[in-house]
Amino acid sequence: MPRSAAPDILAAFSNAVLQAAGADQPSAEAATWAMLHASLHGVDSHGIRLLPWYADCLRNGVARGNPKVTVTLKRRAAALVDADDGLGHIAMYRAMDEACALARDCGIGMASVINSTHFGAAGAYTLAAADAGFIGFVTANSGAFVVPHGGSKPIHGTSPISLAAPNPGGDPFLLDMATSSIPWNKVLRYRTEGLELPPGVAVDATGAFVTDPHKATALAPAGGPDFGYKGAALAGVAEVLGGMLSGMRLSADQDGLALGDTKVGHFVMAIDPTLFMTLEAFGAKLQAYIGNFREQPGTYAAGGPEWERRRIRAAQGIPLPDGLYAELTAAGERAGVSLAV
Repeated sequence: MPRSAAPDILAAFSNAVLQAAGADQPSAEAATWAMLHASLHGVDSHGIRLLPWYADCLRNGVARGNPKVTVTLKRRAAALVDADDGLGHIAMYRAMDEACALARDCGIGMASVINSTHFGAAGAYTLAAADAGFIGFVTANSGAFVVPHGGSKPIHGTSPISLAAPNPGGDPFLLDMATSSIPWNKVLRYRTEGLELPPGVAVDATGAFVTDPHKATALAPAGGPDFGYKGAALAGVAEVLGGMLSGMRLSADQDGLALGDTKVGHFVMAIDPTLFMTLEAFGAKLQAYIGNFREQPGTYAAGGPEWERRRIRAAQGIPLPDGLYAELTAAGERAGVSLAV
């Protein structure tokens, strides 16, 4: 029978492992909830499988375990959040909290995050905004391991874009996408589980498409062999807002495959829909939009499959394939923590 674990069991395990590796409690809790967000929604590439890696980042000094996250208001609707080289999750939750507070006052709020590290799934933070009644937007550049359309040398990272919108009558709208064909973490997961990649998503050092995850050295942009210029253009948006606007490094200046860069920049924005209508009226519009998909079985608005997986996993547990279970068990042993599933 396939192995699985209840979210609360994994949460306790993750918090213990991260704190044993040097994280303070707020950092451990933020990282844990961001990973569980991904695992619950079926975004396994950014879920609990990242726990051993985050623990290594703390032990190796890539991320500071007890960062002093600071906020400086730049103008009425804008804040600068300094992550102090800590795990990216705690700074991102703080940045979205600040953006929502600014939006509550000004109608729109934004924050630029500096001196950060990997933050996991961008949807964790936009969903936090939607749960608070705001439209949330997040993007960031990341280390270059995505080739431009038709190229062989990486220029962009997976550079995610996420937008979530509140829905008082149902599940929020939730877009969380990489601007690459797939996340690099999915390549790593396919290596762990011995799976073959879909065609047209990854390339070798010559720029040729490959399906063996062990031969992949870079990713293709979203859109694949024929329409990858669209994904490359979206990655440029992430580069402008996440890298340039923050003053941090461009994707090409980061070590993409290591996934352990510091001095990373992110961008966060919150919009109050009650600027223009009541939240209930906005939710009714969103429900009508989602209803158009329900009239065509097998189609989904952004986030639809993720919400279905969340309901299943919240009830039945988060799957732990053999390879992932072995990695988590090893991380637990190193931390002196048992994974009881």
